[in-house]
Amino acid sequence: MEINVHDSTVSSEKKVVLLNPKTGEKVVILPEIGATLVELELICENHLVQLIHLPGEKPIGENDLYPSALLAPWVNRVRNGNYSFEGRNHQLPINESNLGNAIHGFLASKKFEISEEKCNDDSAEVSFIHNYPGDFPGYPFPFIFTLTYKLSSKGLLTVNFNCKNTGSKNMPFACGWHPYFKIADTEIRNLEITFSPTLKYISDAQMIPMAEEVVSFPMPVRFSETTLDNVFKLESHTNHLTKLTDSETKISLFLKQNSVEFPFLVVFAPTSENCVAIEPMTGNTDAFNTGDGLKVISPNENFTSLVEIWVDKAKH
Repeated sequence: MEINVHDSTVSSEKKVVLLNPKTGEKVVILPEIGATLVELELICENHLVQLIHLPGEKPIGENDLYPSALLAPWVNRVRNGNYSFEGRNHQLPINESNLGNAIHGFLASKKFEISEEKCNDDSAEVSFIHNYPGDFPGYPFPFIFTLTYKLSSKGLLTVNFNCKNTGSKNMPFACGWHPYFKIADTEIRNLEITFSPTLKYISDAQMIPMAEEVVSFPMPVRFSETTLDNVFKLESHTNHLTKLTDSETKISLFLKQNSVEFPFLVVFAPTSENCVAIEPMTGNTDAFNTGDGLKVISPNENFTSLVEIWVDKAKH
């Protein structure tokens, strides 16, 4: 296994590449733009399959579709950018001007530093760290966030999320991840998804949940028949599995999350794109106001959890 670091040039950003030279499997990360995952190729039946899609035309750091973005210290939307925590009111900048919300935290475009590298015959692993001093308007809670990518020689990608409260007070926190997945060049009409939701949230005009309904539709959900852009509450499992399948080739991408720690999932298929966003979330939209899934991290304490991704042929 190999780790290669390509420094910034006039035409390109700094890249970190985790590589299996025997199979060609690789993971490409941009540490200076939120430690964002921009390429993922894993092998299935001796063929490399491209799995990450970057929708939209804007550069990663300016893309309002947030491809592969780390969402923290809040996920999705905070209504009107305003919330109260432990007796104090806070106003976040409005960065979703059409709906009047603060959206997706502020780490997606922040610079991360490489804090640790581990490489042997079995895996290549890099940790990226951002030390936040507490200076973002409306969020005066310092923390250190560590994002770790590990590619195993068996074709498993593990992404570990760790946030430590470095302040002297409790901090409100939610965390999510916003990757858009594809299966090679498969069209959206050939993709279908299987997961285990219990509730679907119905949004108001500000795209914030106003109601919930019990999920009753059968699995898999075929994107040729159904449009999804919802937050779902998942069945509570240590290992919740989401499967995205190409119905033509039968290749499946699997995403495993701990749905006790990440109890929410957003599934979103953007218009005119052949991809599906599968987004593990610790909290619901507007958790800073509703408390639904909100984490409160005590001083010197950590939140940590992980997501695992692999590909395989669908089993019949």
